[in-house]
Amino acid sequence: MAAESPSSIADKSACVAAQVRQSRLSLCSTGYRLQSVDSPTRTLVLGFDGQVFTETGSEVEDQQTVIVHVIAGIFKLEQHRYVLAVTDSHCQGTISGKDIYEVSGVCALPLDYDSGKTAFQELLQEQITRASGDKSTAAPRKSYSTGDVAGLAAAQLADSSSADTNDYSTGEAGFRWLSPQISRMFRPSRESLTSGTEDGATRPSTPHTEHGGSDVVETSSGVRKTSTSLERMERRVVEEIARVFSTSGMFYAFDYDLTRSLQVKDRQVVDGVSEPLACTADRDYWFNWHIQQPLLTGGGLAWALPLVQGSVQIGRCQISKDDVVQISVVSRRNWRRIGMRYERRGADTNGNVANFVETEQILELESKQESGQHADVGAHPTHIASFVQTRGSMPFFWTQTGAGLHPAAVVAGTDDSNATTCAQHLQHEISRVGRQVLVSLVEHGGREAAVGTAYAGVVGRCVASEMIDARMVRYVPWDFHHETRGMRYENVQQLVEQLRGEISSMGYYWRAGNAPLTTQHGIFRVNFMDCLDRTNVVQSAIARAVFNEQLVRLGVHAAPELGLAAHAGLEPTLNRLWANNGDYISRQYAGTSAMKGDFTRTGRRNFGGMVNDATYSLARLWINTFRDYFSQAVLDFLVGNHTASAVFRTLIDLRSREPDQVRQMASARETAVRTSVAIVVRDGERVQLACVVQSPMALDSLKIAAAADSVLILTDAAVYVCSYCDRQQKVSEFLRIGLSVLTRVQYGAYITDTRTPQCLDPSRNHGVVLSFALAADHHSSSPGNGFESSFAAAQPSVSSADGEKLHFISCKVASEAQVVMQHTPDDAKSAAHPTLQDAGQPALVRLTRLENQAPDLLTECLCSAMLSLKLAHGDTSSQFITDAPIISVAAAKQSKTLVEKMTTRLHNALWI
Repeated sequence: MAAESPSSIADKSACVAAQVRQSRLSLCSTGYRLQSVDSPTRTLVLGFDGQVFTETGSEVEDQQTVIVHVIAGIFKLEQHRYVLAVTDSHCQGTISGKDIYEVSGVCALPLDYDSGKTAFQELLQEQITRASGDKSTAAPRKSYSTGDVAGLAAAQLADSSSADTNDYSTGEAGFRWLSPQISRMFRPSRESLTSGTEDGATRPSTPHTEHGGSDVVETSSGVRKTSTSLERMERRVVEEIARVFSTSGMFYAFDYDLTRSLQVKDRQVVDGVSEPLACTADRDYWFNWHIQQPLLTGGGLAWALPLVQGSVQIGRCQISKDDVVQISVVSRRNWRRIGMRYERRGADTNGNVANFVETEQILELESKQESGQHADVGAHPTHIASFVQTRGSMPFFWTQTGAGLHPAAVVAGTDDSNATTCAQHLQHEISRVGRQVLVSLVEHGGREAAVGTAYAGVVGRCVASEMIDARMVRYVPWDFHHETRGMRYENVQQLVEQLRGEISSMGYYWRAGNAPLTTQHGIFRVNFMDCLDRTNVVQSAIARAVFNEQLVRLGVHAAPELGLAAHAGLEPTLNRLWANNGDYISRQYAGTSAMKGDFTRTGRRNFGGMVNDATYSLARLWINTFRDYFSQAVLDFLVGNHTASAVFRTLIDLRSREPDQVRQMASARETAVRTSVAIVVRDGERVQLACVVQSPMALDSLKIAAAADSVLILTDAAVYVCSYCDRQQKVSEFLRIGLSVLTRVQYGAYITDTRTPQCLDPSRNHGVVLSFALAADHHSSSPGNGFESSFAAAQPSVSSADGEKLHFISCKVASEAQVVMQHTPDDAKSAAHPTLQDAGQPALVRLTRLENQAPDLLTECLCSAMLSLKLAHGDTSSQFITDAPIISVAAAKQSKTLVEKMTTRLHNALWI
């Protein structure tokens, strides 16, 4: 989480060419050519072979070209590599005289000639149609488009065909909260974003199978998929990427760095004003940094441009005859723990937190008296001031599933791990922006109290243990629900008054001309559960107080005692900007506009706003259930946390995964194995093999109801099966089977799920069945629980060769994040672990080579070790090991109920 200097983003010696603002894109036999509109002799080639290089020379004439505003990046899926180009954007306004644009249209062009030619021709036709003035498909907007397309005049390109991305209440935008597949039911003629066939067009029919397709292909991850389903899944991923970039608030500027605040930019002055922004941008807020690596590491540095996900809202107000105030609210969203509402909560192991957003309110005063000119739009301000706040999820380990309207939050980590992570996050922010005033709006009672109390405790633990300087942190709890109950939202002003001293001492950044006068010392970090609705209300109230103080300091406030109401239109303008800002951040994290927006816009809460909030709650429930998991996987892919195969797996599994989930799981499982061995293995026994399994933890049953981990331990005297509680880090119950009573071991395919190709792969789904006589020991930490009663009441289900009645217990070997351990041999442990040897304790070591093997090979090793031990005990039975499926693929499919089969087919129809 350490801050990275701008020089680490790109080679400073390469930052010599000016930023390319716009390019003409053409198709040639070897790739795509991007010719700078401003400097036609500068050309970038994106080769079909993956190479990126520049060319210089004379301008190429008589080629079909399309105008591309920005190359957002290059990414690779299973079938194709794609160039993601921004083809439509509109100007939001200016900040410090620099134009700021919002992306409203993108196109993914395949990097191969045949597919690329079709996509390019469709894009060319689209721009020609738009330039010719055909507005039959959408309302006009103010677009940033210069240059000509296929010989058409630049002026004609000002009318874009895309609908206004700010309008989420009417038309096609009203379906954006639905999944793309369900949305097509309402919009059958919608054009495909994959630059291929139209969704409404007739496609060749394909035979239906349970997993959708006929020809089987192998993906890069080794997962077998049909070619038809693979094509559909790739189309789904490209569509979702296009949606992320075109409808979720992506902003850019060619000569203004949106990734850094005004104060930071003035503190980190960079020599040379014409170098590309890639040389100076803050990587934490550079959303497309990962997919722009081919440009940054190749020859396309001047074409690389940071896109910022967040919000840019700009408004102007005439406050006197000679003075015009422009207000800008700029939010930049950190991508380090990017994600959706219930998919990403809390912090990761590096201290990055979910929904971390830096919001900067910028005041620009344009005075005709001081500048000697009219205060025109875009004129350079005589005074500029900014105030920065942050919001972000509570910085420790906690989770909240999206089940229901009001799911409970759960603290996930231990006290020590949570304190370490919180300290890591706060230390980074202190080094970056200074003292942290932590304003927590979480309820002090009810369902939010657990995480709210944990937050206060974690911060206190960090201070008490001197992990952070107590002078650099202040924790301010304020129960928003309690204080504003009964729709008394005006009570938010009480919190502002409580923070008045902090506001005054914190200050703000103020520059007159090019001379900085004051700086901001510290920051307000405001949070709630989601850091959306109530957070935006409180941040806007704090920003309003600072704005009023800035106007007084600048000497342009007509009546300071009246506040912003002294100037007509000033307060409504500020309220509108903050309400729009809240809507953008809310749509990016939760999928709908912000709740309580009526108060932010008008300063009053009303019944209509409550109705809107209820509607948004239901929409968020739908989105959390049916779309967020896939959106999360695509976001992780875009920022480099996941591979394309992991995204495809999400379409099948219907769940997303944490970027470091496998590593965390392996660490937790190693703890489980070590703890289980320490607790259950008897003195004098040596562990031959211990691994992680899933088990019913019931005798004579093959059905695994829950996916909780168990630990199987093979010693030189017995086999142990332990039920481990990860949260409490203890063994809740275990079964010990002496090798003398272990009669039979069956190993083979153990299919417990049929929803995905991975679940049907016998090599990945293997297990063992241990049959034994009744002379086995069972131990439980809670006597009388289900396992003990089932053990006592179960009737023997199998018989040995001599008619002896047997019981059995089944174990399925974990297919990922496996941990395999054993005690070190006597001749090796003294050298590797002398302290343990002196104490007479054998050391447990991990067998990484065995961990990396497929579950079927691990099962064979386990059975081989059991057989060797039985032979060592004098047992020469030829029937001890049996190789036969435990639950075969056919048996698993046959056992599926009609409801399960219908659910699988509906899933494939909707999501694949």
